[in-house]
Amino acid sequence: MAAVCQRRRASGPARHAEENHARQPAPVFPLSVPTGLPTSVAAARGYDVVIVGGGAAGTAAALTLARYTGLRIALLEKQLFDDYRAGETVSSSIFSMLDFLGVGRDLLDGAQLPAFSHAAAWGSAELMSRDAVFSSHGHGLHLDRRQYDAILLEQARQAGVALLRPAQLVQLEHGEPWRLRVLADGQETALTARYLIDCSGKQAAIVRQRKRPIHTEDSLVALYAYYQLAEPQFLPHRTLVETTSHGWYYAAPLPGDRVALAFITDADILKRLRLKESAPWREAGMDTRHVRDILARLPAPDALRHYAIHSRVASLPADENWTAAGDAAACFDPISSLGIGQAMASGIHAARVAEAYLAGDPGMASGYRRSVFASFETYLQMRRGFYGAEQRWPDAPFWQRRAGRHGAAAGLQA
Repeated sequence: MAAVCQRRRASGPARHAEENHARQPAPVFPLSVPTGLPTSVAAARGYDVVIVGGGAAGTAAALTLARYTGLRIALLEKQLFDDYRAGETVSSSIFSMLDFLGVGRDLLDGAQLPAFSHAAAWGSAELMSRDAVFSSHGHGLHLDRRQYDAILLEQARQAGVALLRPAQLVQLEHGEPWRLRVLADGQETALTARYLIDCSGKQAAIVRQRKRPIHTEDSLVALYAYYQLAEPQFLPHRTLVETTSHGWYYAAPLPGDRVALAFITDADILKRLRLKESAPWREAGMDTRHVRDILARLPAPDALRHYAIHSRVASLPADENWTAAGDAAACFDPISSLGIGQAMASGIHAARVAEAYLAGDPGMASGYRRSVFASFETYLQMRRGFYGAEQRWPDAPFWQRRAGRHGAAAGLQA
């Protein structure tokens, strides 16, 4: 976890957001409610912290608070994780965070495969490999995200977190305390919370309800194809990345004899190439040098899923009774590998911010806010380096758009 920064005047995107954000009291925030569902209203339940979203950031925040504080915690998750979930490969750094959260590594049996190497054709047609055997940190993991997220949710429940799932926010009102109405199991429940953590992912429900500025860098999207192998066959336990003139491919094996193959590009390019259609999808993949070797051995995909993965960062509050973590706070290009591990780290940090605020120390929120901006600007510099290494298609729109970027500060102050 990053140390909390000392108080100083914000600069870059943080300063711009401070100067341009006029605080206004937020009205009651009604959210859409599915019609035709039987509802009844249960008595209000009071909590110290309510976490909205049960992904990697939300469960990390919940487990941190449950393991290390005596606060009353509730976690709301709208899904049952019965669909495919992106974000499959993590580095070995995840192990130390799982240890901190009290999640035994044996609990992941069946939800992971070892990731022994990473191979990339980036900047050249030749495939370059990096093997985990040469790393002092050991191998990473290929995760089944549905199982992984479900395991962490169950660990949070066993640690004493009140879990509402599937749960839909019906109404949200800021105040001291927050007031929420939640629809779960056909029953509408009223909740109060002294502090709220927004871990709702790219929806960023509380960030948007509070009208916080959000800076978006690009229109990046990912089209994932998920394959189920009819019979077990050998596929290397490695990730594969390969660039094309329109973007780049990512392939990884998954537990249960499954494979994930993704194409990362911009939204307009994806639409123009018609890759959501099965024939163009396969034709484009077979036109590569390395991905085609995997694709030729795969059946038709069980599912195609389209995800918005824009790089963006939100301006978080320095003195209010809420914060955000994970994708609700900042989203990163997957080439950066700032995915599940980054989300978990931010969830842990957000939990510490919540505990400090409720103990009468709001200063940690300012440090967290600055660290989110600092991490995002560092990421932008790293991203420029990655994309600058590919020079084979200088006139292609995808690569042109990533040349000469100057970071969030330039974008916000334009």
